[in-house]
Amino acid sequence: MPYTVLMMDIPKSRQYQQNERQELQDFCLKAIDLLNRVFIKDLVKVVEFSAGDEMQGLFGQAYAAFLYLRLLRMMMWDRTLYAGLGYGDWTVRVDGRGTVVQDGRVYHLAREALEICKKTRDYSVVFRTDTEGETMASAAANSLFSVNERMNQYQNDLWFLLEMFWPVYDQGWVDEGKKRELLQLLKYKQSLSVYNGRKKDSQSVFCKDRADDILKCRVQKYFKIDALTAGHPYGAVTKLAEVTGLRQQSIDNALAKGNIFVERNTAFAMAAFLHKELKGEKV
Repeated sequence: MPYTVLMMDIPKSRQYQQNERQELQDFCLKAIDLLNRVFIKDLVKVVEFSAGDEMQGLFGQAYAAFLYLRLLRMMMWDRTLYAGLGYGDWTVRVDGRGTVVQDGRVYHLAREALEICKKTRDYSVVFRTDTEGETMASAAANSLFSVNERMNQYQNDLWFLLEMFWPVYDQGWVDEGKKRELLQLLKYKQSLSVYNGRKKDSQSVFCKDRADDILKCRVQKYFKIDALTAGHPYGAVTKLAEVTGLRQQSIDNALAKGNIFVERNTAFAMAAFLHKELKGEKV
């Protein structure tokens, strides 16, 4: 049975001020701890820091590793992450120990993929496999992530809220309690100097007062999806306006300018591809 290793690195982290680098690492620790609990059913070895600013984890499903990376990128806006994903055999198994002491072809492929990101800098994510599909997966993932790299903070926050209400692929990805933890963590992020030390082009949806209002709302499940597109949920703008107190026109404009529904449709296609194509099934 093939597995997937996700290896990530925060580029140029040593160029931050010491306190900012510490804040960024602390925030990443909190984020991966929460995402590890969100993705627990798909994780064989939880994501953890391995060396310096690198993180890695072992997944049972390739699509879950991709969705984990996508959510972490949302949470870390606008800090770049390089990511290498390897898909292959896990042969050296050390029971009772974490991912950093495991080994096998899947780990070697993930390392190769991450090193490609670091050397070329033209890709923020690379897939490596011993099967067909790695070129398609790498090209699609980088096209997808190029969309969210252009989002401002306001657009990114609305994108994240959309994912909480209408997950693009796994409808049961997180329960009510963890959704509230995610919101609390994003509220906490606004207090960090590494995210507030320079002028931004837009305000966060999760600024203090609004974050408190969102936390008072019960996060319900709204899974009605448009008949033609998997990433465009019916009534999304109205619901987001209700939850955040923002104007519908403001939300609608931000979603359109950020190409957020385009990103969500592409993410759905990418997850479906990784779920089936790498196994030799037809999407």
